[in-house]
Amino acid sequence: MNDKQESGGFRKEFLLFLVVFLAIWLLSFLLTRRFPDFTESLEAFVAREVAFCLGVLRHRFTIDGSVLRLLTSHGTEKMVVITECTGLYTTIIYFAIIGAYPARLGEKALGLLIGIPSIHILNLARMVFIALILYHKRDLFHFFHGYLWQVSFAVFMLLLVILWMTKIVKPKGAKTVGHG
Repeated sequence: MNDKQESGGFRKEFLLFLVVFLAIWLLSFLLTRRFPDFTESLEAFVAREVAFCLGVLRHRFTIDGSVLRLLTSHGTEKMVVITECTGLYTTIIYFAIIGAYPARLGEKALGLLIGIPSIHILNLARMVFIALILYHKRDLFHFFHGYLWQVSFAVFMLLLVILWMTKIVKPKGAKTVGHG
């Protein structure tokens, strides 16, 4: 096969990936808009998880739905968990990447089985860390919330995808080990 055919094949595969990625992403995103009760429940769930962790760490707070009020030595700090704080949109992007990538169904399922809980765990750690920053060092809140964690989350998701592609996805034509 010559370079032009390989290049055309790559462009075709990449274009197909982009179209499928955008279709999965858009459908998933629209579903979140269609079912606001789901996103509100997710916000409250993440807030309860953060509250649990803060309780374990013996920090004082109150919780009402998705609103945490941190009772600090410098006053009460309010932390509202919105949909963007739940990791849902990061999960949708990850789901769309895995769904669009040309891999076997089992490989995709394993990628989702590993990746989605990993994203949730990192997001929970992020939320607890941000709450602790708000609790102890309010002046650093915007830096950690708006910059450091955004970049860290993007890098983490990229590493998850690379790990999945290199360790789980087998090249086309590779035989899978099976019993039979």
